Amino acid sequence: MEMDVKQKLAHQYDNIAIYTSGFYADPEDALGSRSKLMETLKSLTMNQHADTPFSLQIMTTNGEINVMPLGLLSLDELKAYENEHRKEVGLKDEDDAIPMVVQFAPHTEHAKVEKQIVGTTNALFDNFNDQFPKVWTAVSQYLDANQAILISIERDLLTDAKDVQSEYQNNFSTMTAEERKQNLGYELKDSELDHFSHFMADMHEVQSVVMSAASFTQHEIMGDNLFATVMNDRVLRNTFFWVLDNTFYEIMYYFIEKTRAIPDSEKIIKHLRHQKKLMIINMRNDAFQRAQKALDDPKQTIDLNHYFTDIFIPVAEQFSTEIDKMTTN
Repeated sequence: MEMDVKQKLAHQYDNIAIYTSGFYADPEDALGSRSKLMETLKSLTMNQHADTPFSLQIMTTNGEINVMPLGLLSLDELKAYENEHRKEVGLKDEDDAIPMVVQFAPHTEHAKVEKQIVGTTNALFDNFNDQFPKVWTAVSQYLDANQAILISIERDLLTDAKDVQSEYQNNFSTMTAEERKQNLGYELKDSELDHFSHFMADMHEVQSVVMSAASFTQHEIMGDNLFATVMNDRVLRNTFFWVLDNTFYEIMYYFIEKTRAIPDSEKIIKHLRHQKKLMIINMRNDAFQRAQKALDDPKQTIDLNHYFTDIFIPVAEQFSTEIDKMTTN
């Protein structure tokens, strides 16, 4: 008597290591993401078998996308699919190929996991050139959905920034020149107040992004571990540096969306994207050097709020300065 697909899958996955791989989807490089996806799946088909349990994780700015056999995370899903499949094709169907699923799990409150079945694992192994475009189409749709979430978050921050800017403007406009100097440590002229209040509002929003990233890192990556322990664990270390890239892009897109309200915005956005190439390299180098310094004492704890602030406030200040360069005559 033949096992049904659920039994077969459960039997196959029992005590067998799952083949895992993953990469970060740079929101500025769709072609790069497609290339990484192709390389990773091609490597899977060349080094494994169609019945190998696998999970490819694509980390995005606001969620994660998984490419995997249906049932890897929940065998009940596979059973439900199998029952539906039998209704459609009849009980005599002998196709026991395992469906492949592309799943998107947004990292936002109340978000629902989305998924779609894209062929089978057998199709990926047997007809890679036909199957890969279908997988990429599904992944690409979820990358677009992720980007929409990111832009929505940035616009919410910009809405909040308007209130913060008004508060700064009102507070400092009622102060005397001497009171401003006492509060700031330097002179602030009336003619500079508008620019100052916008800058402070931007830094306020950036700080909320930075604190959120630091909190996520503390709770989801560090936990009770020492920093040295995290850096010595490949998965935790990769996730740590993924959060750094994420934070950079959240700040970058904040300023890109802010720029859209400025005349000649496309020219300015193009300039920001050009500057980004070196800025993200510098950010990674800075983060790495700070991490190495923290590892000088393996038993040292690290203040992630300070770590993230020291890295990312200068990034935000540079984006702000680059916009000023392009808008100041």
